[in-house]
Amino acid sequence: MAARPEGSPAPGAFTEPRSQPPPDVAERLVRENLGWLRGWVRGRIRDPEAVDDICQEAFLKALRASQSLHDLSKFPQWLYRIAENTLRDHLRRQARRRRWLLVSDQLDERPAPDRSGAEEASEEAARVLAAVRELPPRYREPLLLKHAEDLPYARIGEILGITENAVQVRIFRARKMLRKKLGLPDGAGSLK
Repeated sequence: MAARPEGSPAPGAFTEPRSQPPPDVAERLVRENLGWLRGWVRGRIRDPEAVDDICQEAFLKALRASQSLHDLSKFPQWLYRIAENTLRDHLRRQARRRRWLLVSDQLDERPAPDRSGAEEASEEAARVLAAVRELPPRYREPLLLKHAEDLPYARIGEILGITENAVQVRIFRARKMLRKKLGLPDGAGSLK
C-alpha cells in the first residue's frame, strides 16, 4: 500500500467542498453589485440599519452558496432573488415583533427609530418614496433599480431576468403611475 502524502485526507474521508469563491472573485462580485442592491433595499424599507443588515445577509447567503451557481454572469439575478427572500424574511420578523409588542401592551415604550441624514429627506421626497412603495412589484422593482445607481436598462433586465425592452416599458408605466398618484401632469420632469 502506497504511503499517503502528509496532510492529504484518508481515503473515503469527508472533504468539504469549496463553499465560497476565491477572495478576489468575491470582492469583485460585492463591488459590482453592492450599489444597486443597497439602493433597491433602501427603496423598499425605511430603516437604514436594516438596509445594511439585509444587504450583508443577502451577500453572505449568495457567496456561501455560490458553488451551486455554475455561471457567475448570472450572479446579479441570483443575488436579487436571494435579497428579495431575505427582505421578505426581515419584513415577516418585523411584523411578528410588532404583533408581539401590541399584545404585550408595550407599544408606547418603544423608542423612536434613529434617523440618519439620508432618511431625513424633504417631505416631497418622502411622499414620492411612499408612492413608489405602493406601486405593483413588477413596476416598482425596475424603477428602484434604475434610480439606485442609474443602472442601464440592460443591467436591470439582467438582474430581474427580463428583456431590456420590458424594463423600459415597466419604468415608463411606473413613472406614469407615480405622476397620477402624486397629482402631477403627464410629462412632469421631476420623475425622470
